[in-house]
Amino acid sequence: MNSLEHRLQIVLSASLLFLFMLLWFLGQQSMDDLTHEFVGSRLEHDIESVLAALEVNSDTISLKKDKMPPVYQQPFSGHYFVITLNNIPSIYSRSLWDQSLIMPKLKPGERILNIFDGPRDQKLLQINMAFNKDGHNIAIALAEDLSAINIQKLKFKKYFLILSFFGLAILLVLQSVILRLSFKRLEPVLLDIKHLGEGELFKLSENVPSEVLPLVREVNHLLTLLEKRLERSRNALGNLSHALKSPLNLLFQYLHGHSDERDEKTHSNLINAKKQVQRINQLINRELKRARLAGKGCSAQRFNAVQEIPELIGVVKKIYSHRDLIINTQIDKTMMIFGDREDMLELMGNLLDNACKWANNTINVFVSREVINHSDMVSDKINIMIEDDGQSIKKEQLASLIHRGTRLDESVDGHGLGLSIVNDIVKLYAGTIEFKDSPSLGGLQINITIEIN
Repeated sequence: MNSLEHRLQIVLSASLLFLFMLLWFLGQQSMDDLTHEFVGSRLEHDIESVLAALEVNSDTISLKKDKMPPVYQQPFSGHYFVITLNNIPSIYSRSLWDQSLIMPKLKPGERILNIFDGPRDQKLLQINMAFNKDGHNIAIALAEDLSAINIQKLKFKKYFLILSFFGLAILLVLQSVILRLSFKRLEPVLLDIKHLGEGELFKLSENVPSEVLPLVREVNHLLTLLEKRLERSRNALGNLSHALKSPLNLLFQYLHGHSDERDEKTHSNLINAKKQVQRINQLINRELKRARLAGKGCSAQRFNAVQEIPELIGVVKKIYSHRDLIINTQIDKTMMIFGDREDMLELMGNLLDNACKWANNTINVFVSREVINHSDMVSDKINIMIEDDGQSIKKEQLASLIHRGTRLDESVDGHGLGLSIVNDIVKLYAGTIEFKDSPSLGGLQINITIEIN
């Protein structure tokens, strides 16, 4: 689970559950201790009353019955006492009937408060205290049945459990709402990133929570650096292209002007030099175009196929207006904007130019979008297909064409011209390219697939 919100939900819910369990445990312990101390304090006062009602003779003790509450006279009433003289049980309450209480040996001044089983499985809270009266060791055990108190405690525990359950549920709901509202403040950042990837924004908004503001600022800084470097690179390459064009054109004109030399050897050398100059010019153009490609990285402008391709076809038709070509297009209207605009214009421009050069009359252009569901993410696949009704190409020629399209030193006029740049762009976007005969038009069909994450 990679969701931070879900992780916080689980951790905080577990913390609340642990807190309520701890509160429940401490509440039960506190209630039991409070009950025992309260009843024990009352029993201790009753022991003092019993001790005051005792009459000690030389070897015997007696208890004034009229000073004891009637509850100690009723059999199994839940209120009991036992009095020992020198560790020998001497007086029993009438309520015990023929039963007795546990009588641990105590020294004068000692006190024990504990829970014991009594008659008829009663749970008794029993207090044992030892005294020295008139030189005699007297121990008194006084007990009270906790059944009535336990019933009330059970009611309280039930109500407390119900209230705790509803309280926990309410807190969990409030926690979920608070977390959702807190993370909702990050949604504008996700939306900005999406728009940034689509080329609709140039930087992320800094109106974000302070915890993510440093990250947003750093991303904006990197975007600014990337855009500046790409712009400087393209400007520098453009300047280099213009700087090299002039000397090469002068050299080409010079060679062309002296190509009619009568000396056969000189004439041959001039022709070869002219070819090499042309080749240098082609290599420079290709390398400059290749170096200007941006690739998958975030750029200022993204390619909108629905808008850009019809405009590009209009330009191509004007260039080849003397051919009277028919260019059919079919573009998926749900197509998302993708790739660097300059890269895609270079790609589509070379493909259309190549098709126009070799087509007899008709060119088909199809651009579609396909959604791919991976195990952990969803991505879009862009399919581009351009075909013409030119001459068919043999399989060995297709293989040779593909081979020429991927090498710098074998680019020639015809299908190979510009296809090397197309292949470079496809590779830069980790796509695939396929050359084959068009089943519908009979000429060359080029299929390109680019996956957009």
